[in-house]
Amino acid sequence: MPLGYNTAGTGATKVIWAHSWLAGQESYDCLIPYLDTERFTWVFPDFRGYGRSRALAGDFSVREMGNDLLQLADTLGWDDFHLVGHSMGGQAAQWVSGQPEARSRLSSLVLLCAVPSRAFPLDADGTKLFEEATENRDARATVITAVTGGRLGTGFVRYVNEVSHKTADPAAMRAYLRVWTQEDVSEEVRGYQRPVLVLTGRHDPVLPAALAEQQIVPQYADVRSLVLEGAAHLPPMETPARTVALIEEHFLGGADNAGG
Repeated sequence: MPLGYNTAGTGATKVIWAHSWLAGQESYDCLIPYLDTERFTWVFPDFRGYGRSRALAGDFSVREMGNDLLQLADTLGWDDFHLVGHSMGGQAAQWVSGQPEARSRLSSLVLLCAVPSRAFPLDADGTKLFEEATENRDARATVITAVTGGRLGTGFVRYVNEVSHKTADPAAMRAYLRVWTQEDVSEEVRGYQRPVLVLTGRHDPVLPAALAEQQIVPQYADVRSLVLEGAAHLPPMETPARTVALIEEHFLGGADNAGG
């Protein structure tokens, strides 16, 4: 069974977005008003255990996430498409880009505050906090505050927490926590020659630009790295209009003229 998804637009340029660990595709609701829906068709799937795919069982692995994205493209009848991967979804997107059967279909790639393909281990305190956050809303609020640098106030934290609580199954979150902190697929990310845009948030304390430059950028030949001013780890909610503008410029071949 394919992933459940939401669609915006009817344009010829086709895009799939892969969401983060904290919440399903509803975490992209803030940026939908800024999308160009005439030139693009945007598809926002839910990974297994989230939102419209909440009832789908699985092994909750990077490879499963990646294969589900490719299966969704098959279901949509898309022979070519662009892919955006945010945070955990960015780890899956990197795996997709390394698959021989995907390279001819994947027109370009955007990695938005992406978890490295080799995973992102947490220390003991971090692991305990994120594990608690799968069940406890106060702990999840602490995580949201931490990944956004404590900059955006209680209303923002409450909003993100509500979207997360509404869309993410705690058991799935626990399984995916192991994935993005431990599952190394870096040996399977090689050979992709098409354009890649790596976006990081200026205030991201978790996955900053320096980490992306060290662990993500070297995987690709045709790659550009930009920093999103005003954003931390959740740009689709923090700076939705600017996030959309940079991504659309990249897909339309204008990334060389884009600025953070």
